[in-house]
Parts: sequence; structure tokens; C-alpha cells
Amino acid sequence: MFNVKDILPSKNHRFFQPISGILGELGEIETLPTLKWKGKGAEVSLILLSTYRQNVGKFFYDMVSRWLIPGKQVNVALHFSVDLPSESRECTLSELVLTFSTAEELEQARRNFAFLEREILMGVSSYYHAMKILEMKGLTLDDKTSLIQDKMGQMIRRFPGHFDYDLFHDMQQFLVSSKQSFKAAHKPEQISRVIWALYRFRKILKTQIASSPGKRHLTLRCKRSTVDTPFGGKEVLSIFLGFNFLKEHELFEERHFLSALSHCVPGVRTLADTYFSHEEEEEGIHTFYLEVEKENSRPFTQEEIAQIEKGLPDEIKSRIEQLVQPIFMPRNEEEVMRNILTLSHQLKYLRDIPQMVISFDEQTDAELSFTVVLVRVIHANSPTIQELFQHNSPFASLSIDRVKLVGRLRRKYPKEAAVLRVRLPSNDFLRKDYSVDLFKARLYLVKKMHAILGEVRDYNGGMIAKQSENFFHLKQELGSLAPKNPLLLQNFFHAIFPVHLSTTLDPKLLKELFCMLLEAIENPKESVTLRSKKASDHLFVMTKFQDFSWKQKIFSRIEGLQLASNSLLTVQLQVFDSFYLGFLYKAPEPDQQQAFLEAIPEALSCYI
Repeated sequence: MFNVKDILPSKNHRFFQPISGILGELGEIETLPTLKWKGKGAEVSLILLSTYRQNVGKFFYDMVSRWLIPGKQVNVALHFSVDLPSESRECTLSELVLTFSTAEELEQARRNFAFLEREILMGVSSYYHAMKILEMKGLTLDDKTSLIQDKMGQMIRRFPGHFDYDLFHDMQQFLVSSKQSFKAAHKPEQISRVIWALYRFRKILKTQIASSPGKRHLTLRCKRSTVDTPFGGKEVLSIFLGFNFLKEHELFEERHFLSALSHCVPGVRTLADTYFSHEEEEEGIHTFYLEVEKENSRPFTQEEIAQIEKGLPDEIKSRIEQLVQPIFMPRNEEEVMRNILTLSHQLKYLRDIPQMVISFDEQTDAELSFTVVLVRVIHANSPTIQELFQHNSPFASLSIDRVKLVGRLRRKYPKEAAVLRVRLPSNDFLRKDYSVDLFKARLYLVKKMHAILGEVRDYNGGMIAKQSENFFHLKQELGSLAPKNPLLLQNFFHAIFPVHLSTTLDPKLLKELFCMLLEAIENPKESVTLRSKKASDHLFVMTKFQDFSWKQKIFSRIEGLQLASNSLLTVQLQVFDSFYLGFLYKAPEPDQQQAFLEAIPEALSCYI
């Protein structure tokens, strides 16, 4: 039996009378904690005596006032709570005086007390059970904030080597930035876990940047989570991300995050109000949190999570957008007139098709602007330029600047020149890294001009057309590899030098060099590589390194061989933190191929 005299303060203590009176109401006590209901009329007293635990009084008050009569706040006339230190046992004594306006309320409270008593006694005995009970009954935002703050303090005390008091600053930043709906749907443990993880990501990234500055460092973690919804719990995938920006005008937002994720697992969508980002400007460190689900509402499999963890880092790095200022290049009227005269001289016979020159003018945040100079022979039944473009134009914005005659064929058939301004939406031509693909935009414009005018000659686009054709054949040769690496393949093809070789070289040879590039990229542990292959009279070489000064050393050695310009194809690419230099050397003699291989600097080969 518990002796209450052991915890009574001295008689001169200011709380002696009220405390002794309350303890007298309890009578004999066998075990702690204990909870008693005293009173029969409209005023009832609930007395709790328990072993000391932090915030016991607040827990007792919240449970009784909010849940003694579910759906209605109980009127608390008096709340008294005091901690009682003693030599034998430290206890907490709390009393709530409740008033009820009707007999029905009193009877309902009396019936519910038997169920509530068990939960209160369990909660005051264990901090863990107290949190679980409050979560089940629904915490207010203030209650959640208080519990989250307690958890931050626990982590600092438990792991002082990993967490410091600046963790509270991160907690405040997260709670202020996150939406109310997010905090309402997540438990304090879940919110605390997000804060801890992003804090640790920043610490890890700072260490990596200090040891290897100037490089992109990325940390990623995926975890299944359950969030509360009006229809019950829903399983989602929580993604924690952190990396450093390398340039001043880099941008990464939720749309970039989702685009990268969709490439790893199609059919993924974000949960509303679950995206969070934080930036530390001094170090350029950015941390992100996002929750996603599949469109078919099925849970993510372990294989899908592994696929995301493997492929998402590279997808994210390739989608970091480079913000550039809009380009404005005023039209050169002298060049326009020169193009008109040049195209006019191309029309010598009545059967000659229209001639066209396309020039890029301007890029804004929403549009791409082109100038089209068109010269054609007018026949008896030819529609006017206005009729052609006003009724059949597929362009959202097209204006006819001027139309004029520039001569006649056989002194009878007029040659007409038209200067057009075409604007295309830039969003339709964004690549995976959100750079604008002018090559694709120009091909689209040419295709639409063909649809309006019929057969027309793209005077300054002959090589572009041949490049497009050869690029199409290369994608066919690569098969399934092409759609898996669209941006890398495009960068590889347009990095070919001399440029004219990209229009004439056999796609099978380009395929071999591209596959060697993929092999080098897929081995991230090797910071320096040199690989070569021989196929009849062709030598393929692919190098990988991170010290860009080696590039000039390699070229200096190769220039000493005095090779014919058409015998050597070069590809230079930077992928993330590494530089790739590829060669395709056409040499029928083995000694020529060996001489080329030996020209690779020893500064590179000694690290291989």
C-alpha cells in the first residue's frame, strides 16, 4: 500500500493545505498511478496521482477536456497540478474540477470515464503510450509542435555527435514552410523523421563539399510511409533528396523532381502539399522532400523502390535547369535583302520549287521567334501569300512583314518574295534538361511550311536535313538504347567534329562509339579510363577523366601525327563531373592505329 504521508510537504509549505486536502480525498492508495472520480452533482472533481513524468498535467487536462464527452469540450472550472519531490518517490498531483450544465451530460461523462480512465493511467505511466493515445485521438497542431520539439531535444541528447542545437532552427524552418494540410495528415514521428533526415543530408553534403569542392554531390533516400486521409491510412513513398548547386543560375523545382521520377517508374504522381525545399545559399546546398503515389493507387514494390534508388540520382542531375537570360537579336535587314537576292537567283525555270531561308531571331521565356524569307514563282492560279497562311496556318502566331516582286521569268512570270515572322511556344521544344532544342524547333517549322506550300527547298538547311536523316538511322541502329538515353544520344551526335561527318558517316560506326561511351559512364567508380577497339580499318577510342587540362595534352599529341581531317572523328562531352573524349580513326594500317594509341598522353595512361 502506498503511504501518501511520504510525499506531503512540510506544514509551513504554501501548498500544504490544498495538497493535503486533495490527497485526503484519495483515501487509501495501493499503487501508482491512481485516478479518482469525486462528486455527485453538477460539479465533479477528477484527482490524479502518478509518478513524476514531464507534461503529465497537460496530458491529463487534454484527455479529460477533449474526450470525456467526445465531440464536445468539457467545461473545466479549475485545473491544479503540482510536482511533489520527496526522498522516496517524486510524484505529480493533478486535479480537474468539471461543471456540467445538464444531467444528461453528467451521465454521459460518467459512462465514458471508465474507458477514458484506462487510457489516462496508461499514458501517464509511459511517454510512448501517451503519444500513441494522443495520436489516435487526434492531436492539435500545437500539440504536434510541442511533441516534435521534444523529439528534437531527445535526438540532440541521444546523438550529440550527429545533431546540434541548430536542429531547432531546421525544425522551425520546416514547420513554417510546410502546409497545414501536411502537418494534419502526418504524425509527429513522421514529421520529426523528415526534419532529422534533411538535417543529416546537409551535414553529409557539407563534409563532401569540403573534401571535394567543385563537384556535384547528391544524397538520396526512399522510404515507405503511411499518411492519414479522410478514408483511412494510405501507403505512399517518401523521397528525401539533397545536392549542391554548382552554378549561380541553376534551378530545381517540383516539376523537375516529378519528371525525373516518372522516367524511373512511369505513372507516378505527387501528393498535394507534400513538396518541401530548403536552400543554404552560402554552401549552395539544397534539400528536398516529396511524397508520391502511383496513379493506380497500388503500393510501390521493392523492385520499383530499388529501381528508383539506382536511376533517380542520374535523372535528377540531368534535369537541373540552367536559367539563361532571354536572347534578343535585332533583325539584320541587310542580311534579309541578301537572302532575297540569293533565293531569287535560284529561280531560273517555271518548274522551280519555292526557295526558303530560316533565321533564328529571338527567345523569350515563352516563345521562339524565326524569320522566314520565301521566294517563289507566281503562276496564273497561284494563291496569294495572305490566302496561304491566313486559312491554313498551323502556327499559333504568324505575321507577314512584307511581300514584294523581285523580278520576272521570261519577262512574264513574276518572282515574289515574302518576309514572315513565325513564333513558336518554347515549351514544346524543351529537352530533358529544360534547354531549348532549336534544332527540333526548326525541323518542326520546315515540316509545317511543307504542309502549307507543298514542296519547298530549305536553302540554308541542307546539312541540317542530312543530319536529321543520319540521326534517325543511328537511333534505329541502337534500338532500345536510344529511348533509354535520349538526351545523351542527342548531345553525342551533335558533338561530332568535323560536323560534316555526322551527315555521311555510317551509323553502325557511330553506334559502336556511343556504346563505348555508355560503358564508360556506367562505371562511376573509375575516375580515369582508356578503352579502345579495332574493327577492320577503324580504331575506336574512348577516354574518361576529370582533370580538364588533360584534354589539351591529348590534342597536342594527336596534332603531331598530322592526320588528314577526314580520317579522324572527335566527340567531346561533359557528363556530370567527368569529361569524355572519343575518337574514331580511319586507318587501314595496324602501325598507324598503334601510333595513334601511343599518342594518348602518359599522364592519362598512368592512372588507368
